[in-house]
Amino acid sequence: MTSLYIHIPFCARKCAYCDFVSFPGREKQWAAYLLALEEEMKAAARAYGRLPLQTIFIGGGTPSLLDSDAVSHLLAMCRALFAPDPQAEITVECNPGTLSPEKLRDYRWAGVNRISLGMQAAQPRLLHTLGRIHNQGQVIQAVEWARQAGFDNINLDLMYALPGQSMADWVETLKAALSLSPQHLSLYSLILEPGTPLAAQVEAGALTLPGEDACLAMEHGAQRILARRGYARYEISNYAQPGRECRHNMTYWTRGDYLGLGLAAHSFMGGARLRNTSDLEAYLAGRWTAERQVIPPQEAWEEAVMLGTRLTQGIDMALLQQCPETVDQLTELGLAETVQGRFRLTTKGMDVQNAVVLELIRHPPAH
Repeated sequence: MTSLYIHIPFCARKCAYCDFVSFPGREKQWAAYLLALEEEMKAAARAYGRLPLQTIFIGGGTPSLLDSDAVSHLLAMCRALFAPDPQAEITVECNPGTLSPEKLRDYRWAGVNRISLGMQAAQPRLLHTLGRIHNQGQVIQAVEWARQAGFDNINLDLMYALPGQSMADWVETLKAALSLSPQHLSLYSLILEPGTPLAAQVEAGALTLPGEDACLAMEHGAQRILARRGYARYEISNYAQPGRECRHNMTYWTRGDYLGLGLAAHSFMGGARLRNTSDLEAYLAGRWTAERQVIPPQEAWEEAVMLGTRLTQGIDMALLQQCPETVDQLTELGLAETVQGRFRLTTKGMDVQNAVVLELIRHPPAH
C-alpha cells in the first residue's frame, strides 16, 4: 500500500514563520496549476500503474482556499487513476478562516474523512505575531461546521515556544483545543527558519523567544494535560485518542512508500527519493521532477533509526544489533527501554532524541 500527498502551494497570506513553498494570492494561476497537477497525476499513473492508496493527504499552503470543486475533482482523478482503499484515510489541511458549512459538506461528499485545522494559539496577540488570518472564534465555528458535515476525525495543530508566550498562554491554548474534543492534536515547537519575517524580528530584538527550560516545561505540561484527557502520545509531536493516529504521517515515520504530487512535493518509492521542482513556472510548463536519488544502505539505516525513535512504539531491536553497548548505556541513563523486542525512548529520551540518534548511528551496521 502507498500513501499519496498532493501539494497546493497557495495561501491567503504568508505566515510570519513559514518557509514552505507557498504563494499568497496568485489566484490567476490556480486553474493552470490544477491542470498541471492533473497532468502530473496522469504521468504518475503511467509510471506506477493503479497504485493501491491507503491514505491521501491534500496539504499546502492552504488547500481550503480553493473552491471545494477543485478538491472534489482531485479526489475523482485519484479514483480514476489509482486504487484508493475503500477505508482510506483522506485528509484536507484547512485554515479556519477559509471554511464554510457548504465547503465542508462538499469535502465530506467528495470522500474526505479527516480535517486538519491550523489553530496554532488561542490568544489574538500570538496569532497576530504568527501572521495568521483566523481567530479562535473561527476555529470553534469550523469545528462545529465540520461536525455538522459529518466529520468525526478532526486534528488541531498547535504551536508552543512562541515569542511572548507564557506557560499560562500555553495551558489556555491547550484547554481551548480540548474543549473542542478533537480526535488528534499535533503540537509543534516553533522553529525559526532563516529568511522568515519572524526570524528577522527575533534577530532584531523586537521579539523574544522563551528559554530552553520554559520550552521543555511547556512540552511536559502538555504531556500531563493530554494524558489525563485520554490522548496518547504516539510520536514526539503527536497525540491521539485510541485508534485515531494519523495513518498518513505513520507512512513517513515508518519509511513506507509515498507519492508526492505538486510543486516541491517529495516522494519515496521503492527505496528512491524524488523531489519535484520548486519553480512554479517550470511546474506549470510540465517540468515536474527536479531530482531522483537512490538511498544507499547506510543512509537508509540512519533514516530508519532517526524516524523510528520518534515513535513511542520504537524500532525493532534487530536494527541495533551492532551496538548492544550503546543500547545498554542509553537504558542505564533512563533514556530508553527495550520492550517485547523493540527499542523505544522514554519521555526523558524523547527530550533529547537528536542526541540519542547521534549516539546510535555512531555504530553503523555492516553491509
